Amino acid sequence: MAFDYSGIPSFKAMQLQRIARRVNELLPTVIPIIIQIGEHLAEAKAMIPHGHFGAYCKDEMDICNKSAQNYMNLAKLARTRDPGDLAKLPARAAYKLAAKDTPETVISEVLSEVRAGRSITEDEVKERIGRAKGKRPTLDTLEVDKIADLLLESLDAGGVREVESFLRCASKATIKALSGRLREALDVDSAPPARNVH
Repeated sequence: MAFDYSGIPSFKAMQLQRIARRVNELLPTVIPIIIQIGEHLAEAKAMIPHGHFGAYCKDEMDICNKSAQNYMNLAKLARTRDPGDLAKLPARAAYKLAAKDTPETVISEVLSEVRAGRSITEDEVKERIGRAKGKRPTLDTLEVDKIADLLLESLDAGGVREVESFLRCASKATIKALSGRLREALDVDSAPPARNVH
């Protein structure tokens, strides 16, 4: 499948093709770099008193705790699996595969398919993990597209990026707090107007 450059001036099309080639050259380096970052973070975590690692990551490197954990999990998986196979996965699929609760059977199946040349997406990894754990799709899973569509229709690109970044790094408690604020706003909006009594 090739992008249709017919509506783009030729000099820009050549620049875009050059950019695509360079990005394609760089993509295989992303996971190996993340693995190195994860190794460094694991080393740092071992030196920091319990409960202070998240603040260290945020203050020193502007990395949220969830991202740091993803990097360290991936580094740990790379100690027992071929980093070259992991490098063929999109980063988010690799994070899901490296999560502490991912069944070994899923890791083996996915990496075997990757070695055979198959592309695996994050959604496929999540689906396999769910099946291996005997989970059926939840209401949450079924509602994701609906909520995403609402956000995409309601916000500009900058707003969508802000929400995506927040959700990616937010803890469950933070998301619960956001949910509470939204409920409060709905309660205020749906409250009957105050009546003036003379």
